Amino acid sequence: MFAVIFEVQPKQERFDEYLELAKGLKPKLEAIDGFIDNERFKSLRDQRRLVSLSTWRDEKAVIRWRTQGEHHGVQEKGRFEVFEDYHLRVGEIFVDSQAPATKQLRFDETEIGAAKVVSLTEVEPKQKGDVSGDTLGEQLGLGGHGGLIASEIFESIYVPGKLLLLTSWRDAQAAEAFPPRPPAGAKSLRHRSVRIIRDYGMFERREAPQFYPEVRKAS
Repeated sequence: MFAVIFEVQPKQERFDEYLELAKGLKPKLEAIDGFIDNERFKSLRDQRRLVSLSTWRDEKAVIRWRTQGEHHGVQEKGRFEVFEDYHLRVGEIFVDSQAPATKQLRFDETEIGAAKVVSLTEVEPKQKGDVSGDTLGEQLGLGGHGGLIASEIFESIYVPGKLLLLTSWRDAQAAEAFPPRPPAGAKSLRHRSVRIIRDYGMFERREAPQFYPEVRKAS
């Protein structure tokens, strides 16, 4: 299976427009052969930042969505009008606590991104508030792990109280040294690790599958 991790910060005045654009694309997305699921989360560190996680049967399904006409039009509108910044990482899921027999087909890695692996740890509480976002990393056992490049906590837009710990790792060995433990008050925990194949964004386009000129950051 493949995952697309799309971190985005819409322009402040166009935040709601981004959500409407995404909502409008939902029927098209769900019609793509090989699409499995999609969920959006908002950052607890910066409420303007969102992450969209989508899961796909294989890379061909990702390509079908990327080249869908209406989606491509919305991509262009987002890049040139709606987004202040975005970061997109695509890769193969090689660890999934809900699918232990995950089959791997791709072993190449991004050459641009410092993080070769991203882990997605989703925690759904028994009731909203049973698991604190402020201490989620500590509750999961994250701390002092070598090879950790970055971590951030998000809350689901769709499922009240559901949390996501997104961790970026130097390599697979570093990621595998973090087996999260279920926090007290958790109804369910799903942990996945993704080997990143492509890593690009608004300001770094070298691994992007389509050409857009790089945007220069404002000084």
